[in-house]
Amino acid sequence: MKYNFFTRKSPKVSEIGFGAWQLGNSGAWSAIPYTKSMRLIETALELGINFFDTAPGYGLGDSENILGEVLSKTDRSKIVISTKFGHNQDE
Repeated sequence: MKYNFFTRKSPKVSEIGFGAWQLGNSGAWSAIPYTKSMRLIETALELGINFFDTAPGYGLGDSENILGEVLSKTDRSKIVISTKFGHNQDE
């Protein structure tokens, strides 16, 4: 995995990020079960991904909750999360 700085003060981030919109999102395509969502994040970490993109509107908040649960078990000083605000699932 290749890494670069997101900002000068951030840890290096993986050039491949994990877009977490699908976690807990039953409104688009098909729902991903909770345990499979957790395993996807764990696999991303195992592969060296440390950059995660999410938003409160993804899965009506389930995306952030699932992501937070898995990442709470890892060294957060090496994880970068990009989240958005001011948007919801309907916009």
